[in-house]
Amino acid sequence: MNMQWYRLGMAASLALILAACASSGGSSSGNWQNIGTTSNGNIKVAVDKSSIKKNGQLVTFRDRKVISKLSEEKFVNTPAYKTALADWEMHCGNKTYRLTALQLLNDRGQTVTNQRYTATNLRPMSVMSGSITEKQYELVCGKKL
Repeated sequence: MNMQWYRLGMAASLALILAACASSGGSSSGNWQNIGTTSNGNIKVAVDKSSIKKNGQLVTFRDRKVISKLSEEKFVNTPAYKTALADWEMHCGNKTYRLTALQLLNDRGQTVTNQRYTATNLRPMSVMSGSITEKQYELVCGKKL
């Protein structure tokens, strides 16, 4: 009888450990396609292709920005972070985009901040030619700016 409880306890412990491993950093898992860099090459930008959802002219997607050298960045109005995971809305017809959610992670992968934004909080901005947002537009909208 004790052996049965031992096996059950071990199975439950293993399941909990595996679940913790699977959820650790799970927010950054995805089908990432590198699209370029910003900040003189210090920030690498990728789009999660599996997150792209189209609803008419409106497309939602997730991107990831990873800072190579933290010491070279100035963090204004945000805590220092290594990785930014952001959810975006992009209007392919209007050529505008808007941030809907942002998670900042430190160099140990721990969440420093987790924010959600409404259309009232952050208004749509125009996609600018020559920007990393233009590359996002081309990827998620499937056409040139």
